[in-house]
Amino acid sequence: MIKIKKIICPVDFSELSRKAMQYANEFARLSDAKVFLVGVVENDPTINYSHGLEKEGADEEQKLAALINEEQMAGIVADYAIYEGSAEECILDYAKRQEADIIIMGSHGRRGLKRMILGSVAEHVIRRAPCPVLVVKENEHEFIQ
Repeated sequence: MIKIKKIICPVDFSELSRKAMQYANEFARLSDAKVFLVGVVENDPTINYSHGLEKEGADEEQKLAALINEEQMAGIVADYAIYEGSAEECILDYAKRQEADIIIMGSHGRRGLKRMILGSVAEHVIRRAPCPVLVVKENEHEFIQ
């Protein structure tokens, strides 16, 4: 028997992130689990944050709340958080704090030099996650409707 009670789902508001949310939503319904959404505002030193990271975080929180309603996850989402920092570190920290049973996330699949230098967020999370990770890819065989 599989016991999934806490699902972490990172959200960056991309179509792939929405797809991962749909998987998380379906897994939660099937196993009577709760979904914990996490968004990250990356503090990139090459970006001029003239309006400040606090406003950026508040904007992300509003978008996340709207997305929860739009995806009809209101009864399934137990909590959500907006972190500031490195995406992989924030996702891993949140998963550890929540004692996650599984992380369900999208992978954009960086290619070329950028992937060689930075790797992918999903790859970093898979390597260090405290639980299994389900990676939802852009072009794949769907098993949810």
